[in-house]
Amino acid sequence: MNETESEPGSASELEAGFQPPTAELNLLPLPADLLPPPVRKLLAAPTPVKLMATKGMAALKPAELLLTVYQLSFDPDEAVKAAAFAAPVGLPDQVVALPLGEPLPREVLHFFATRLLPTRTQAIEKILYNREAADETFLVLAGRLRERELEIIFDNEQRILRYPAILQALYFNPHARMSSINRAIELCARNNVRIAGIPAYDEVVKSIREDPAALDPEIADQAFASVLEAAAKAASAADAAAEGEAAADGPLPAGATGDEKDERESTVIDFTKLKLYEKIRLATLGNEYCRQHLIRDPNRMVAMAAIRSPKITDSEIVRTAGHRGVCEDVIRYIANQREFVKMYQVKFNLVTNPKCPLALSLRMLPHLRAEDLKTLARSKNVPSALSNAARKLMQTRSPGGG
Repeated sequence: MNETESEPGSASELEAGFQPPTAELNLLPLPADLLPPPVRKLLAAPTPVKLMATKGMAALKPAELLLTVYQLSFDPDEAVKAAAFAAPVGLPDQVVALPLGEPLPREVLHFFATRLLPTRTQAIEKILYNREAADETFLVLAGRLRERELEIIFDNEQRILRYPAILQALYFNPHARMSSINRAIELCARNNVRIAGIPAYDEVVKSIREDPAALDPEIADQAFASVLEAAAKAASAADAAAEGEAAADGPLPAGATGDEKDERESTVIDFTKLKLYEKIRLATLGNEYCRQHLIRDPNRMVAMAAIRSPKITDSEIVRTAGHRGVCEDVIRYIANQREFVKMYQVKFNLVTNPKCPLALSLRMLPHLRAEDLKTLARSKNVPSALSNAARKLMQTRSPGGG
């Protein structure tokens, strides 16, 4: 993760889809010789006794109880196993919080950390301050927790430098403060740790270093939060307007890309005033309103962050495939994603989009229906090579083909 896998902005990096990282420890039963005698005794007890233990009703010390619950998650009795998996949610903080701060095996800490609800802040904070907790545990929590607990992770700079996937998970968590993200990115860059999983990482680093306010919580956090709030309001207003328009005019005709609708919508946010690091994260984590504007940004890194957003929907892909206002990199990316081109409307919109490279359009041409090939063969809005190819393809097909 901390090695440079490709040159910034290279074809391989632009074609890569960015997603929050995932990692799991290989959880296995603990060796019997590492377990205290009371735990070993309970593990050999009848099923009713084991089930009582998963509810916290056992004559065990708090740390022994957590060890027991973990071991019971591997019990051959499915009822006991299910009860053990559910135990972290059911056991109260006064039972689990204190022992989670003790030097328990990292597998036990991971088991409870990944099953406690994010609202269980007292117990979770014990894990975050526990030096025995695995880096993989921090990685999972970095993608799930809220602002207060995330700040504990941000403060653990040595762990982030050692296991930079944690920062990638933090970046994709919308509850992480913008200033804290910027500070951690600058920390990694200063220590020659490149996070390949953050879109346009090198450009983001440069943008952060050029902005004196990027690390200022009062400025950076407030600015990013206000944009998210404005985007949410804009999306609600756009949805209401779309419902009214649909009721009055009916649905868009087949093959329509929505370009005209995009152009008519008023821009509540002046995206041109945002810093690059703000645009990239907003394109990645923002709502559809943000993406529909940032996907047309003149900076291809911003546009690519929007098209690769984990939140992007099929309807956005369909609309973007036919949008003439996006850069060629975005169109090329869509055309090279198998899950996107499985949708027929995406193929049709790409073929009829002048921004789509001819080689890609020709590749998708044989998959079009007869009536659409006929339209392309007569079209004056596509390259002559494409219309000629459509005409030849029609001639090779049987009259009933398509």
